[in-house]
Amino acid sequence: MRGDNPSNDFKAGPMNLPSLVSKTVLLVALCGALALAGCSSTGSSSSAGATRTENPAAVVVTQNTPRSSSARTGEVYLMRGLMDIFSRGMDVMAAKINRTGVYAVSTSYTQWQELADRIVARDRAKQVSYPIVIMGHSLGANDASKMATYLGNRGVKVSYVVMFDPTEPGYVGKNVGTVVNYYIPDGNNRVYKGAGFTGKIQNISMAGRGDITHTTIEKNGGLQARVIGHVMSLTKAKGKKKTS
Repeated sequence: MRGDNPSNDFKAGPMNLPSLVSKTVLLVALCGALALAGCSSTGSSSSAGATRTENPAAVVVTQNTPRSSSARTGEVYLMRGLMDIFSRGMDVMAAKINRTGVYAVSTSYTQWQELADRIVARDRAKQVSYPIVIMGHSLGANDASKMATYLGNRGVKVSYVVMFDPTEPGYVGKNVGTVVNYYIPDGNNRVYKGAGFTGKIQNISMAGRGDITHTTIEKNGGLQARVIGHVMSLTKAKGKKKTS
């Protein structure tokens, strides 16, 4: 039975604690190194849909209404991982997608349910521009599958989900189309079919790729081009019929 508790919308799998701890320790260590070096991360968001403050952890979404002036259909939501510091590839992809004419916003993984609830409300008001696409890196990848399932359980179709090296297993449910998980195998970070799922899942291992690590995977130009290319194939110029 569907409920308002997001825990009812996805299946919790067994955690691979050593692998999760090792990735978390790595990110915390890198954060500490940046702080000791006196580095700070500032700047503006890659989308008009979010606002960035001086504190990279204090990212809030101030609006969730795609621009009516967007040249193409679709809404793309990209979620960064821990502390909003190590997932800058998500910001880059959001900027690239916006330049194609498709609305895209990059934000913190901690805001996935707020984003989802706004999408559900706009869907009921027939204000959503389909297709819906969700992407995430690290902790954001964990929540990409949760957000997709949460939306699907509330009647909002999610066409495409991209996960960049999650830190735990993912499960996707009904009304979710294609799910692609680019992951560095640690024994417990693949994505699986959940209740009602009838789409397509691809777990694509990055093992043996010396140029790809947990903190660089979402920044890889080849993967970004592949993902953005698929977004373009799903969307269409407004006012034109999609031919495929």
